[in-house]
Amino acid sequence: MHILHLNTSDSAGGAARGAYWLHRALATRANSQMLVQHKSTQDDSVRVHRSSRLDGVARRTDRALLRPYPAAPTDFSLAALPRTVHREVNQLNPDIVNLHWINGGFMTPENIRQIRAPVVWTLRDLWPMTGGCHYARGCEGFTVECGHCPQLRSTREHDPSRWLWTRKRRAWRDTELTLVALSGWLAREAKRSSLLGGYETLVIPNALDTDTFQPQQRAQVQATLGLPQDRRYILFSAMNPLEDKRKGFAQLKAALGLLAARPDAEHIELLVAGALYSELPSLPIKARFLGLISDDLTMSRLYSAATVTVMPSIEEAFGKVAMESLACGTPVVCLRDTGTAEIVQHLQHGYHAAPLDIADLAAGLEYVLDHSHPEAMATAVREHVMNTYTYGHQADSYLKLYEHLIDRRRSRTHDHARRSAVETQDIRE
Repeated sequence: MHILHLNTSDSAGGAARGAYWLHRALATRANSQMLVQHKSTQDDSVRVHRSSRLDGVARRTDRALLRPYPAAPTDFSLAALPRTVHREVNQLNPDIVNLHWINGGFMTPENIRQIRAPVVWTLRDLWPMTGGCHYARGCEGFTVECGHCPQLRSTREHDPSRWLWTRKRRAWRDTELTLVALSGWLAREAKRSSLLGGYETLVIPNALDTDTFQPQQRAQVQATLGLPQDRRYILFSAMNPLEDKRKGFAQLKAALGLLAARPDAEHIELLVAGALYSELPSLPIKARFLGLISDDLTMSRLYSAATVTVMPSIEEAFGKVAMESLACGTPVVCLRDTGTAEIVQHLQHGYHAAPLDIADLAAGLEYVLDHSHPEAMATAVREHVMNTYTYGHQADSYLKLYEHLIDRRRSRTHDHARRSAVETQDIRE
């Protein structure tokens, strides 16, 4: 079986890492390749799309079209410039194509329609079902048809969001797609959407390398990372931790204000991992801003060094940070009714705080910080990952799906050929 994964990058960001990890898991059992716009790994099974020199033009075109809408968030993609990536896909002649995160000028809706092989689309955010936004942020437009986009602060019905929504509807009207959602939450959003509601949707969670992400001796990794060992650490990690409002840093800051009243507050410190583009904020407790960390080994050490990982994201398709943290034996505090909450069992692997409830978020952090049996909780969270999120579980699920789709395509082709033969015979007679 020849599997081809398409993702904008092979390593930059959670979606890229999730797609790459799936590719590597499948490569042990089948002929798996990746086709990307940007390559950072040295993996020979990852190909760079040969028209990548136009990728920057495609991204700039999107931003130019959004200039009349200065409020447009950075995670708003129009996929406006025509691309030819489908031609390279068809020349490679895979048995199955697995799409992942294809924004940043890599692919357009029209490209997807022109792929000849059966297509599986692993949903890693809401973009496939919207008129451009990657997360709806409370808007229900994607359940009917986009327009009057609140994220663009648009007053026009026929704005860029309606334009892209219409293109997707036309491109996929007769296109056969099979959707894989990373969480039940994301699957439910897809079913509610006007664009994807009619497609078959399965839930297959991400997986990770449990040899890299595993518990390490806390005092040892703290010493390796240069962290004082007389403190307990709260870890907050995101690609853009301070400016991406969806990640919930403002709510975390407010919750830390409540923790600052604790008598042991001097011995609690926040660790922030992620790219920093703005002035560092003043916080009510000690904080250490670590910048973007791109290697898994360092991240594994950070998880093991922390007492708790916090993910106050209001919307989250899955929550790979939570899965990595649990694999390292570190409990997670997150918000309920998100994809992350499906990974973290309340009061067993951490805590589910009520969305936008600052006091409950602080209570969740205190629940883990003050837990009477931290070693038992660490063991439980590691076992949960080993029973649920390993490469073996994930690869088995995807291969079963791929085989089903390939067999279905072959059966249809055979039936079509048989009908054509019968019709030809009838004409001759």
